[in-house]
Amino acid sequence: MSEELKDSHSLEIPLNTHEIKIIDETNPTDESKKTEEPIVEGQKIPYDRFKQKVDEANALKEKLAEIKEAQAEKERKELEEQNEYKTLYEQALEEIAQEKAKLTTARKTTALASAGYDAEQIELLSKLVAGESEEEINESIETIKAKFPIRDNYADPSPFNGPKGKPKAVDAEEVGRNAVSRVIHKIRL
Repeated sequence: MSEELKDSHSLEIPLNTHEIKIIDETNPTDESKKTEEPIVEGQKIPYDRFKQKVDEANALKEKLAEIKEAQAEKERKELEEQNEYKTLYEQALEEIAQEKAKLTTARKTTALASAGYDAEQIELLSKLVAGESEEEINESIETIKAKFPIRDNYADPSPFNGPKGKPKAVDAEEVGRNAVSRVIHKIRL
C-alpha cells in the first residue's frame, strides 16, 4: 500500500513510487467544474445560470438564421448567374403564399380570441373559420358563435340543486288577519 502525503501546496508525494504529481488548484479542470447536481423538479435554477443558457440558445438561433440567410443568398446568386429567373420568381411567389397563410391564421386566431374563446377552443375552432378578409372571418365567427358557445370562466352557483320551493298560496283574508294580529295588542288599552 502506498500512502500519500499532502502538504500546503497541494503536492502529492507517493511514498513507495518515484512519481511526483503536482496539482494546480488555480486552474480548475473540466471535471472539477462539474460540481453541479442534476436539477430536480421543483428546485430553483439560479438566475445567472438561466440567463447564460438563454443567451447561448439565442446566440445559436441567430447563428442558424444567419447561415440559412447566407445559403439562400448564395442559391439566389447562383440562379441569377445561370439566368434561372423563372425559378427565382416561383420561389418568391411561394414565400409570399406562406406569409399570406401565416397572416390569415393570425387574423383568425386574433378574431376568435377577441370573440371570447379560450386557447383550447381557439385551437379547435380556428380550422372551422372560413375566409381570408376581415369581413369574411368575422361573418364566419358569428356563425360559429351560434353553434359553439363561448366557455365562461365562472361557475354555476347551483349545478345540482333543484329549483327553490314555491311558497304556498295565501288569500287576501289571511293577509288581513296577520296584519291585524300584529297591531291588535297596541290598540287595546
